[in-house]
Amino acid sequence: MVQWQSDLHVSWQAQWVSLMLHGVVILLLLLAPWPPNYTVAWMVLLTLVVLESVRSQRRIRRREGAIALLTERRLRWRQKEWRITRRPWQIGSAMLLMLRDNNGQRERLWLLRDSMDEASWRQLRQCLLSKESVDE
Repeated sequence: MVQWQSDLHVSWQAQWVSLMLHGVVILLLLLAPWPPNYTVAWMVLLTLVVLESVRSQRRIRRREGAIALLTERRLRWRQKEWRITRRPWQIGSAMLLMLRDNNGQRERLWLLRDSMDEASWRQLRQCLLSKESVDE
């Protein structure tokens, strides 16, 4: 039985935070005084930060799709069934779910308020943060 379900879409808030954090690091690398003999190291660091920023944006976009809370501790996402291993952690308009599938693979799933409609967000919080669903 499905207690809650929603269709996740790209979170603009997650994309913005990721771009801002990577942008600050890039800016620091560009503005820091580097000795001339460290040019190669500077270029490598700059390239790695830019590539990590692109990778982060791709990870955020992969979070799209259908998600369903089956029971208090089970979730269907990415055509797999996951078990919620810890009490959901919530800050402001975001919630972190620690997941594990039947094969032992672990996943951290950040759900942000702007990745779903307001009613779905409220219902999810109600289902996951109620006392009955957090038996540890």
